[in-house]
Amino acid sequence: MLFLAIFSYSPEDRDDVIQRGMGTGTKHQGVEVKGEWFDISGHRVFRLFEADDEVHLAASVYAWTDLGIAEIIPVMETEKALKFLKRVGIK
Repeated sequence: MLFLAIFSYSPEDRDDVIQRGMGTGTKHQGVEVKGEWFDISGHRVFRLFEADDEVHLAASVYAWTDLGIAEIIPVMETEKALKFLKRVGIK
C-alpha cells in the first residue's frame, strides 16, 4: 500500500535531519521509497513510500521519531481511486 509521510521537525534539528537523511541507515526491509521531497521554505520532508504491512510501516517511521513528528496518510493513484469509487457507487 502507498503512504505519504509528512515529517515535521524543529529548526534546531535541521542539521541532524539532513545528516541522517544522507546516511545509509534510512532504508528498511519491507518499505520502498518511491520519492522524497525536502521543503526548502520550512522544516518538513515529504516521502512517498510503499509498505508491505503496518509493522514495516511503523519501523520506518519510528526511526525518525526522535527528531520530529510524522503524519502518515494512506494514498492511492487517482485513476485507481476513481475506479474504486465508481465500484462502490460513489459518483
